[in-house]
Amino acid sequence: MTSEALITIEATKREQSGTSFCTKLRKSGKVPAVLNNKGKSVSLTLDPKSLSKAWKAGKTFNLSFEGKTAPVLITELQIDHVKRLPLHVDLTYAK
Repeated sequence: MTSEALITIEATKREQSGTSFCTKLRKSGKVPAVLNNKGKSVSLTLDPKSLSKAWKAGKTFNLSFEGKTAPVLITELQIDHVKRLPLHVDLTYAK
């Protein structure tokens, strides 16, 4: 699948982290995410509906944040076992 055919998801960088902040984030309708790259990580916030579409389309999508767009791969997706909603997602740049 070419990068033009991939779904593009807008992400926002988040400065705060921790259990209580992520719980509030989920209640507001967003999903906390981490983008890992060569030992460094960036905390992000994603839209759960877009994330669901990307998961169903093959776990690879274009991530757009800070004015840049790059293909990323979902390496881990944590899902609430009762509500079946995403709790957290780990991403890495696709090669």
